[in-house]
Amino acid sequence: MIDLDIQFKLIVFSFIFGFFFSSFIEWFNKKTNKLKKYLRIITSFIVIIILTIIYFLGIQRIGYAVFHVYEILCIVTGFISYDLIIKLIAK
Repeated sequence: MIDLDIQFKLIVFSFIFGFFFSSFIEWFNKKTNKLKKYLRIITSFIVIIILTIIYFLGIQRIGYAVFHVYEILCIVTGFISYDLIIKLIAK
């Protein structure tokens, strides 16, 4: 059983990572928009692998690499909240 403190840290880290992931992917897509299709696919794959490694290193450091389903929900929530905040700022 994981301590409540570690679970809270994992939830917050996953939410912030989802937010960061969304903003980074948006920036990355703007920068690679002019590349050829096959180069975009290769660089996107490499970036996704690097970000995945960063995420798993983060949860390893925080919670000894214990991965739960709610962390996926927090990443998705962070990803969606970035889009919502950007839309609110744009208005």
